[in-house]
Amino acid sequence: MRNKGIERKRIIVFGFEGKNNKTESNYFSHFKPKDSRYILKMFSCGKTDPQGMISSAKQKRKDYDYKSGEDLTFLFIDCDCNEEKKKFVKDIQSRQPKDILIITSNPCFELWFFNHFCKSTKEFSSSADLINDLNKFILNYSKNKDYYEFLKCKMAFAIENSRHQNDSTSCKSVTEVYKIIDTIICEKNEK
Repeated sequence: MRNKGIERKRIIVFGFEGKNNKTESNYFSHFKPKDSRYILKMFSCGKTDPQGMISSAKQKRKDYDYKSGEDLTFLFIDCDCNEEKKKFVKDIQSRQPKDILIITSNPCFELWFFNHFCKSTKEFSSSADLINDLNKFILNYSKNKDYYEFLKCKMAFAIENSRHQNDSTSCKSVTEVYKIIDTIICEKNEK
């Protein structure tokens, strides 16, 4: 990993659903450190289907001097309360190299925000249902706003809540965003 005395920084790529994803990119833009052992690259995949997102990510990584085995790719996928999509994503993940990790949220990424405020295994029937509950904590919630500063002091609580949801065998509304936070924290601590 050394080149002429300079250590190469690990590249972590975040691929988001759709063409112009602001919710996740606004939030994770705060994880772009200047003095870390990693470089964070983010892009919108332009796709919403898991297979299309993987293809898009593999193509985009070429722009970043990405090295399989050293670098990581996270793809964010909302399952939208669709059991078939969840099964499909799980099947696709099992066939990917270890450097591509699909991070799911069911019904959507906003569950990560919701988990900053209350411990819950509530099953949301839709993204709109979840956002309705999120509005109790973030008044007039809007997908295009940046909520990082408002949420950051509650991050440990959100991680704990998300783990609790994922450990619950009966909970269908879950998010894996905490896995990314764990990875980034490890990268910072290895410095």
